[in-house]
Amino acid sequence: MPGTWKPLTNQPTFNVSTMILLTDGRVMVQEEATANWYALTPDANGSYIKGTWSSLAAMSFWRRYYASGILKDGRVIVIGGEQSGAGGDTNKGEIYNPVTNTWSPIALPPWATVGDAACCILPDGRLMIGALLTGACEIYDPVTNSWSPAGSAAIRTNEESWILLRDNTIVTPQNFPPYQSEKYNFATNTWKNEGALPVTVVDPVMAEIGPGMLMYNDKVIYFGAANSGGYGKTALYTPPALPTGTGTWAAGPDIPHTAAGPTLVSNDCPAALLPNGNVLFTAAPFLHNNWGSPVSFFEYDPATNTITAVPAPANNGQVIYSSRMILLPTGEVMFGQWTHGMQVYQPTGGPNPVWKPTISSVTHLGLFTSNYLLKGTKLNGLSQACTYGDDCSPATNYPLVRLKNLATGHVYYARTYAFSTRALAASGLMSCQFTVPPTAPFGHYQLCVIANGISSHCVTFTYEHPVLKSRFIDSTLVLKEEFEHYGKLIAEGDPWDRQDWVINPVIQELADRLETLQSSIAETQSLIRSQQLPEVGKQVAQAAFQEVVTAKVQDAKPRQTDEAEAEDKK
Repeated sequence: MPGTWKPLTNQPTFNVSTMILLTDGRVMVQEEATANWYALTPDANGSYIKGTWSSLAAMSFWRRYYASGILKDGRVIVIGGEQSGAGGDTNKGEIYNPVTNTWSPIALPPWATVGDAACCILPDGRLMIGALLTGACEIYDPVTNSWSPAGSAAIRTNEESWILLRDNTIVTPQNFPPYQSEKYNFATNTWKNEGALPVTVVDPVMAEIGPGMLMYNDKVIYFGAANSGGYGKTALYTPPALPTGTGTWAAGPDIPHTAAGPTLVSNDCPAALLPNGNVLFTAAPFLHNNWGSPVSFFEYDPATNTITAVPAPANNGQVIYSSRMILLPTGEVMFGQWTHGMQVYQPTGGPNPVWKPTISSVTHLGLFTSNYLLKGTKLNGLSQACTYGDDCSPATNYPLVRLKNLATGHVYYARTYAFSTRALAASGLMSCQFTVPPTAPFGHYQLCVIANGISSHCVTFTYEHPVLKSRFIDSTLVLKEEFEHYGKLIAEGDPWDRQDWVINPVIQELADRLETLQSSIAETQSLIRSQQLPEVGKQVAQAAFQEVVTAKVQDAKPRQTDEAEAEDKK
């Protein structure tokens, strides 16, 4: 059954454009043709439909149609802009830090133009972009803020839709002659030919293509922009057994339209992989050397290899390339065009259990922090899951942590970062770190990790005050662990910016005094248990106990020097 659409309760007051899912659960939305960004925050029950808007820091200049992605530390990188306040096809980029709500410029690539470059976040967390007029590719390293050359494709990569596969390769049809396909191998930093497609999916006049999508059956579907025999075409790619091998192409189903209706094609438009395994995608009437409207919606079912029309939302009237989608942690898909109205698609069905991420362990990372290390499998999901092409890169292949308070039912998203990988591994342990938000009260929670709108089985999680955790009982051992842990991070260059978290001497003194006090209490309790205190009434015994504790606490206090005592008496 097709899903249904619901409008946001609180619609934006600006014309929406590119949407990016932040790792703290908020959706970052650009105001069309401006440098302004806003955040949609889900309500206390985790509903995005009932969420609220707030302003974010603005970019250094406005940009349209550019490369972007989420880095391993949870920051957002954007570079280029076919149109921008810095000129056409600008090569300038910047990084947004959601913790500080600030933008910072990045080093310029060696090219004078970047524009709407094809791009992909690589498995190691770096960003690769393609040149507009040649097959050259460059890789940006956010750790060193530097660029390095990647292997070159056979032809120019402009307008291509790069799709990351689970074997750490990237596949794409060519948008210019000879209109074949290529694959980038991350391990060898090289491109290779992947053969000709059986159908035409690239509009040769406009050099445009629709979105591609890696599905849960490990195949990739591309939605075509060309009018071929009165239909928009689709093509299916099956990866080889080894990354160095060559995959195979097959024709997929045509994009349907009514007998009297126009040919529908997907050129410069979004798609999302639903939790039920279907692909929600967009199409519009074919126009020669132009883009059509209104936008129609379909679900492709890989199990039956069929395409079914689904209802369109009320905000589908703009030209197709203005369309934007984002896959939400709830499994819903939010859609907008260059208007104030936004709609949320609620699909039917649920995921196959084998697609779900899993949680192996959750470990607290320090006495004085709200930071945790989560380990599990399939934390990045099994697909980029939200795609468009060269103009917009809304991939959601990274873990989010959702906390549900067991007492109130309120939902909180913990910011995730320090991803061990950005690969789409179907097996093997992965990890990320997360920070419990300051708005979350101490207490008992249901903790789930979410990838591409699919939740893991949840575990019980107790969030205690970082300083008052029971680990203080053996403070000597804890302090030893803390010093070893943070000392190792500093020795390795402190990859997660933890320098300020090393325990200072004042905290060390407090811990020592607490240890002495705990020892005194244990001694007193031992005396009581051994009946060494006099047999007296309950009130007298409590008073006697308090005197012993008070004396022990005084003994535990740092003693003044004789000079300090004399000074106090003056």
